[in-house]
Parts: sequence; structure tokens; C-alpha cells
Amino acid sequence: MDVDVTLFPPLRENRFSKSAVTLAEPATVQSLLDTLAIDGQEVESVYVNGREATFTQTLNAGDRITFLPFMGGG
Repeated sequence: MDVDVTLFPPLRENRFSKSAVTLAEPATVQSLLDTLAIDGQEVESVYVNGREATFTQTLNAGDRITFLPFMGGG
């Protein structure tokens, strides 16, 4: 199944900013992270179809997933 993924810097480093990704079913946010070789500790927030999600959430074909990294500042 295909899902649409958006990555924000620095998660997109050596990857992409937006792309369709093909996953084996059943798929979860964590299996998507594994496919993209992203450590979950690098992700502060994840959204599926515009709603906050968890790493255990099941994904469906056509879902839109956005990963936001931890932000520094001060």
C-alpha cells in the first residue's frame, strides 16, 4: 500500500521532503519509521491525516503522514 510522507528538517537529510512510500500490510507508524531508517527518538510529533498519532497507529492506503523533529531554541 502507498502512503504520502512529509519530513521536516533535519529528518529529511539524505532522504526527501515529500514522497509516496510503499509499505507491506499491515503497517504502522513504527513500521514506516523502520522503512525510512528514522530513529523514533528523533521524532517529536507525528500526524496522520492532520491528526496527532502514536507510533503504534495502524496506517491505511492513501494516508498522509507528517513527521516533526525535536526543535531546539532558546
